[in-house]
Amino acid sequence: MNMKRFLSIFFVLPLVFVSCDLTMDEVSQDVNKPTQVHPKTILTQLCITTFGIEYYGVQPYRLAWQWDQRGGGGHFNFQRRNFISEYRRVTWCYDMVREAERLNDPRYIHLAAYFRASWIFDTTRLFGDVPYTEAAQGRFDDPNFSPKYDPQEEIVAGLLRELAAANEALGDYDNTKIDGDVIFGGDIRKWRQLINLYRLRILINCSMKQTIAGERVGELFAGIVGDPEGNPIMGALSDSAIRDEKGNMENYKYYNDNNFVSSYRISKFVVDWMRERGDMRLPKLAEMMIKLDGKNADPTDLANYKGVIPNPGATGDNNNTDMEDGSQSRLKSKWYLEPVGPSAMNIGYPEQEFILAEAALRGWTDDDPETHYLNGIRAAHEFLGVSSADTRAYLGHEKVQFKGSDTEKLGKIITEKYLNFFMQGGNEAYFELRRTGYPDFSAYLTHNTDQIYNDGYLPLRYRYPQSEIDNNNAQVSEAIKRLDKGDDRNSRMWLLQGSDPLFNPAPFPFRYKN
Repeated sequence: MNMKRFLSIFFVLPLVFVSCDLTMDEVSQDVNKPTQVHPKTILTQLCITTFGIEYYGVQPYRLAWQWDQRGGGGHFNFQRRNFISEYRRVTWCYDMVREAERLNDPRYIHLAAYFRASWIFDTTRLFGDVPYTEAAQGRFDDPNFSPKYDPQEEIVAGLLRELAAANEALGDYDNTKIDGDVIFGGDIRKWRQLINLYRLRILINCSMKQTIAGERVGELFAGIVGDPEGNPIMGALSDSAIRDEKGNMENYKYYNDNNFVSSYRISKFVVDWMRERGDMRLPKLAEMMIKLDGKNADPTDLANYKGVIPNPGATGDNNNTDMEDGSQSRLKSKWYLEPVGPSAMNIGYPEQEFILAEAALRGWTDDDPETHYLNGIRAAHEFLGVSSADTRAYLGHEKVQFKGSDTEKLGKIITEKYLNFFMQGGNEAYFELRRTGYPDFSAYLTHNTDQIYNDGYLPLRYRYPQSEIDNNNAQVSEAIKRLDKGDDRNSRMWLLQGSDPLFNPAPFPFRYKN
């Protein structure tokens, strides 16, 4: 027997004998796949996806007409979509809880409540009733393929309770640092501020409701802001949940999409609003008109910017002249061209101040709404690096000043909030348009009765995933019964079943389709 064959038999035979003692389940196990991980690793991944603008894609910003195609034609053809991405993150939250329990570190458990609330509240606002109490809790050894769909009011009430409990529990750890936190550097108190801001975000989304599970919305809101020691909130832009990309050379551009160069253009609404008011955020959000490329034009001259009409009722030629002669502005190249993307703020201090301004305007608190309105604008400008002198000039503009009827004041608050969400904030700009009727796009858009444009009405929701219709029919059918028009894009979910005296009296797009 030659030496090569001898060695081959020598090493293989023990493996054969050993394998005879193993069950099929044991043989099938991947010994290289970890069965446990430190919760800090999961926290990092949740931070990256929850606070990163690229994980929401670019479509939410088109739906709210922050940009459109060079010829226009953004439309309302909402159909079905899945919610796999959202519930995958919810699953990670439960993974983090289990790993935190294993290591006996409750801080990660309480932080998981924030991320779970964030993804579930986003999902319920997109669809209506969705899985909540039984969502994403199944394990490989005990899967649950048919979770129940909780009524939206119960989801909202439950999330508020969970966030309140998380804030209170984390109060015992204010002076500690938590590992894996790439947003606040482990600062627990800043996480409490964020959690409380999210409670305020949920409540302001209930502006058409009087009560939540028997408790008055305004009183719940006032109870949070009226107890700054027990419920700390943000005090400056630096408290915001900003995903800073400095030093992260792995992030090569947020959006690797040639359409940013060849097709996507900032909307005429945004350009005109900023140009009329001397808003120096415009050069931070858009490039000058294409025809000025290489012409040494002045980027601080706002006349050098022009947007595309994002018209769902467009005839197809109302943007042609500007398109052909280069009189359109691309989105700023920082999102698609620079090696390291810009800092992202999906939720932060500017939004908090606009929420507080609206709450005060509604009489939920005794605060001065104008003070919070101005704070929000200043912080939004600061985030984009606008000089204090340019910000002061903007605030002094007659069209920016906090004047008019309460409805008009709400329009100013929401429009500034909308501009703060430009290419960040995920679906928030759309949710605000749906909730308040602002911004008012009526000067830029025309009524079109083509069904693909939903007859000029704003779709109120996505239809439930086909996979749920097929595989969880009994549960999703109960949720569909609670919608006023069934599983339709124009059905009103619980959050939208009510009235609001401050709602835009003549919104475009129209809101409710009969």
